Amino acid sequence: MQLTALLVAMLSGLSALSGVALGHILSAKRARQDELASMRMAAYADFVRSTSLLVTARRLGNTEDEIEELARLNDAKTRVLLSADASVLKSLERFWLQGGTLEKEQEILAFRNMCDAMRVSLGKERISLQMDLAGVLFKLQPSTYSYKVHRGDG
Repeated sequence: MQLTALLVAMLSGLSALSGVALGHILSAKRARQDELASMRMAAYADFVRSTSLLVTARRLGNTEDEIEELARLNDAKTRVLLSADASVLKSLERFWLQGGTLEKEQEILAFRNMCDAMRVSLGKERISLQMDLAGVLFKLQPSTYSYKVHRGDG
């Protein structure tokens, strides 16, 4: 009887220790996944922001590269390379090898595909092909922008 009680106590202790250890392992794994997701999101946002700044400057006629802008772009690109899924890396490679300037249709399509791959890697659904993502991404002003209102004429 005493042996049974001792065995039950030992099994209870082992179960409790196993539960605590398993909880710690799963919690640490979840924290690493959350940190990676946060790093990935920041890298994606910084890459898209840097690309957008350079493209907007080009479309407005500024052809001189600013060292700081290129450094930010390359920093973001490196962080994407370190944290992204393989599908995002393949899309980034395609975009970059197409030219990376968003001046030609194939570059715009490659960028669109890269943005879609980024969404999927963050747990979002793919964007419908019917959606005018290129129009949303690459128009400099929204469709309701009024030059008259901007100048004070209207």
